[in-house]
Amino acid sequence: MPPMLSKLPNGILEVQAHQLHQFVDDLTLIQLNGHIKRPIFISILQHGNETTGWEAVRVYLKQHQHKLPRTLIILFGNVQAAKHNIRQLDDGVDFNRCWPGIRPNHHPIAKKMAKITTFLKKQNPLASVDIHNNTGRNPHYAGINAIKKEHINLASLFSQTIIHITSPDGIQSGAFAEFCPAITIECGMSGTADGIEQTLTFLENLCQLTDMNHIPGVLESQQVMNIFAVVKVAKNISIALQSDTESGADFEILDDLDYHNFHQLEKGTVFGHLKTPDTAMPIQVTDQMGHDITDQYFSIESQQVVLTKSVVPAMITLSMRAIRLDCLCYLMRPLN
Repeated sequence: MPPMLSKLPNGILEVQAHQLHQFVDDLTLIQLNGHIKRPIFISILQHGNETTGWEAVRVYLKQHQHKLPRTLIILFGNVQAAKHNIRQLDDGVDFNRCWPGIRPNHHPIAKKMAKITTFLKKQNPLASVDIHNNTGRNPHYAGINAIKKEHINLASLFSQTIIHITSPDGIQSGAFAEFCPAITIECGMSGTADGIEQTLTFLENLCQLTDMNHIPGVLESQQVMNIFAVVKVAKNISIALQSDTESGADFEILDDLDYHNFHQLEKGTVFGHLKTPDTAMPIQVTDQMGHDITDQYFSIESQQVVLTKSVVPAMITLSMRAIRLDCLCYLMRPLN
């Protein structure tokens, strides 16, 4: 079992995310007892450069230093990556792909995640909240892994923009959705004031609740979007932004592509340009079962990579590092 603390280390609320490694190790749990005993689980910094979770949590804890409204169990994720303000260490793994899922994972980090999951299941949490940021322009939204009333209500407490996530495998909210309402909240670009404020308000409201079935102010009918495919760039294809005129990359991505996030795009929308007419299709689209469906959604026309049918993208990133470590974006459609 990873380290488990019963109080905050002295001085930890005064430091920023890149300094947390001085106080806690990777995957440290801290249980802070509050007036309501049934805990809420909060996961922060699974990706070291996504700092809004820590900024909101430390403000919340400062505001409730004398007595917490509810018991919190907080997981500090990849604080070593946070030290360098990067998603994950170059020789490390993505922490949010190591939780119990469909496929077996025997990595040492995955074994720790499995123990944390077993421990938290026994604590019977009211809810699980995994706090993240995007590297591209996106609205603030919540992701759920189960189409159940309690999960949708929990997500609605953060945002009316909700997506149903069935991949990738091994994410925290997916593992915890097996035994409690669990969400991933995406708070915009890392460290922005509006993301911190919205997350703080969400935590204030959540920690006052006694159940997830009856939440004041939540609409009875919420539209939920379903992520049905992931869009990656082939490893053998060099990439750059179109504005980088000296890159010589095989595939140049449009500089404003992330403005399209959560917008319905029409057939023919351009995603980028190819260096030469004989450059192979740089994009690979796979569905939830891992099947290649690239030809259904993209084609090459006059050295441009274009959509072949209308679709809604999410989490488009212009970070070359994020594209290589994770993906270019996801594709969504309304869930009936």
